[in-house]
Amino acid sequence: MADGDWEGLVRDGMAPAHRSGEELSYWVRSYPERLAPLPPEAWELSDHGRVEPELDTFWAVLPLWTVNAGPSDLSLEATVREQSARVTVQVDGVHVL
Repeated sequence: MADGDWEGLVRDGMAPAHRSGEELSYWVRSYPERLAPLPPEAWELSDHGRVEPELDTFWAVLPLWTVNAGPSDLSLEATVREQSARVTVQVDGVHVL
């Protein structure tokens, strides 16, 4: 995402097929700062929980970082699934907190 390959998320199955890269990147393109790769401490600020009743499915909200400001008020929302010892992540969207 920091590289701006939003269509790649859809193409690689990491985003819902009914969403376009343009839709997913709307808030990022509107934001005055450029995204940066996530530092390890981003995970400490994330929030997550189990999707009931699906015991192998979790929701996650992760703050995004920018090049100049560090932590931003942009957040990534995702669904994480663990199936047959394989973990998949689907990017559901990016929003301003």
